[in-house]
Amino acid sequence: MVKDYALRAVLAQDKQLAGTFTGRTTYVAAPLGPRPAVPPLTGTVEATAIFTSYAAFAAQIAAGRLPGSDHAVLFDIEKWRATPLAEQQNPRYYMLRFSELARAHGLLPILAPGRDLVLAPGASCVKRVGENLSEAYIRCGLASADAHAAALVVQAQASQFDVQAFRDFLVQAVRQARAGNPGVAVLAQLATAPLGRPASLAQLVAAARSVSRVVQGFSLNIRVTDVQMADDLLRSFRQR
Repeated sequence: MVKDYALRAVLAQDKQLAGTFTGRTTYVAAPLGPRPAVPPLTGTVEATAIFTSYAAFAAQIAAGRLPGSDHAVLFDIEKWRATPLAEQQNPRYYMLRFSELARAHGLLPILAPGRDLVLAPGASCVKRVGENLSEAYIRCGLASADAHAAALVVQAQASQFDVQAFRDFLVQAVRQARAGNPGVAVLAQLATAPLGRPASLAQLVAAARSVSRVVQGFSLNIRVTDVQMADDLLRSFRQR
């Protein structure tokens, strides 16, 4: 999975990179609204609308405003102003409702719960003293993909600098996701600068390779200033 603006920037710099996507499914994500057509790739491309709120998604569905070109919808639910507090406090409930509503309208639901949901005030499950966010995320069942979910994005990017911790977290998340939905695709999120901390290409490649047989793919969070690094990272995927 990749944001549409990042994909356009990478392909503008390196058109041959489109061959990297041969034989793969790529979710090209963008906020709802007018946008250019998804760039042509050699594999399967799924245009994906981003939502940060179940309420907003339900409102768009009710109004019939979802573009017919979108085949998938991403629920980016986190502890931030874009997600209503009630949804932050009960993420598993709202993720299930999101998945059910998406499927009812022929859309592929992709869930991307943030680890910081365990810090939401009044949350149904919160971080305990002595736990880190990854441990709380697993204990609170945030990787428990419901039966309707097509994919789960594990926002593990903050752990990518510690390859062992990154891999351990993904192994646990995949196990939890498959317990609830054996067919769900699990994507590990990587970022060129998680929480503002720049990553090197070597760090990104090492993290990706550590889970290449654990997850089904990756979600890439790319800063506009990191196009060359993204290009190099995608090339490393082609060489796998």
